[in-house]
Parts: sequence; C-alpha cells; structure tokens
Amino acid sequence: NSQLVLRWPIAAASLVVGQRGTPMYPMAQPPGAMRMGKDVDEDVELSSSCGSCSLGLEPGTVNPEHDRYPQCIVWTPIHGCTWCFPFIGHLGIGMSDGQVWEFMGMGASKAPEGGLSFGPVTRYVQLSSRYVQPGMTWDEGVKRGKEKCKERFHGACVNNCHTFVSDCLHEMRYAGVPCWNWLSYVLAIWLFVFGRFVTCTRSGAYIVPSAIVIAGLLWMYFGANKD
Repeated sequence: NSQLVLRWPIAAASLVVGQRGTPMYPMAQPPGAMRMGKDVDEDVELSSSCGSCSLGLEPGTVNPEHDRYPQCIVWTPIHGCTWCFPFIGHLGIGMSDGQVWEFMGMGASKAPEGGLSFGPVTRYVQLSSRYVQPGMTWDEGVKRGKEKCKERFHGACVNNCHTFVSDCLHEMRYAGVPCWNWLSYVLAIWLFVFGRFVTCTRSGAYIVPSAIVIAGLLWMYFGANKD
C-alpha cells in the first residue's frame, strides 16, 4: 500500500508534464499520453454504430461542425465564472464514435446539439485507447462512469462534471493512474494548459471577456492602492 501511495502522484504528474511515469499496467510506450489534434492514434475504437462513419468522417476525426469529439475531454466556459477564473468551465467526455456525454445532475446525459449545456465546445484534449487498462475499452470505461453517476445529484464543487469525467478515466485506469477519482480538479488545469482551441471565434468568446474582467479587477486593485 505504501508503494501505491508513492506511485500514483508520479504517474499523475507524468500526464501533466509529459515525462516518464510509473504505470501500474504494461503499456507499449510510457505515458506522455496527451495526444492532441493531429497526433491522435490510429487505434481509436469503432462502435457498432459509428457516428463519425455515418457522417462520412475518418474514424477518430474531431469535427466541431458535427459536434464529434472521439475519445476527447471537452470544455466550454461558464460565462461569468470563467471571466473571473479562466480555468473554470464545464467538462464532457466523448465516446469512440464522437458522441459527447456530460453530467448536469441525476446521471449523465448526451450533450445537446451544438456543444455542451453551457455552450459550444471551446477546447478539447484528445486521448488514446492505447493507455486504457488491458482488457478494457474506452467506451466500456465511459459506460461504467455513467453507471457510477446514475441518480447522483449535482453537488456544485463536490459532484459535478469534473467528477463524472474523472470517474470515467478512473474506471479505465487511464495511463495506469489508479486514482483519477481523486484528481477531478487536475482535469481543469490539464484543459487550461494543454487544451486545443476549436475555432478562432470560440476562442475569442472565451479569451476577450476574461481578459477585460481580469484587467478591470487589476486596475481597480492597483488604482485603489495608489490612492
């Protein structure tokens, strides 16, 4: 047990900085596992009713126009909160066919057309099924995460969208990390640092208000101190 306690922070840190970690399960490569955009694996799983295929897209292709984010963690700002704290937002997770699921309380639900419940997807990180626990698939991990949050109320800072996504990663033991359910808020930093922007328009809708509000707060703070 003492070895496990020492190993999971190292493995978790390796996901953030892209260095070699100490996974619990054998992998083909060390978990510098944040494969984003063009670097996504060719081994993205196909479900029996592949949404990407039905749209004429290559398997594993991110397509914002059709709201398809296969094996992605997706993020959108919560306007007001995000303006003051740019790393705060709403998360969802994509199945292998690109269908996004989110948690708004009383179980997971499919994301509405056009993005997530708080707005269109603004940033995303695409992951790889290569780093899923052997014997498990990406979709099975997400389905288990959905089962765990069934009939669970939204608890603001306790049970929320971050908890749901971290439960999904925990069920598949992504990258060999055995304690994703303890690291739900690491996901916010992960998306803030490594998330790819979807489009320039959506990026501007996130960055410009945040910059204005933060600049105003700094101006009021330093202006008051001068007086």
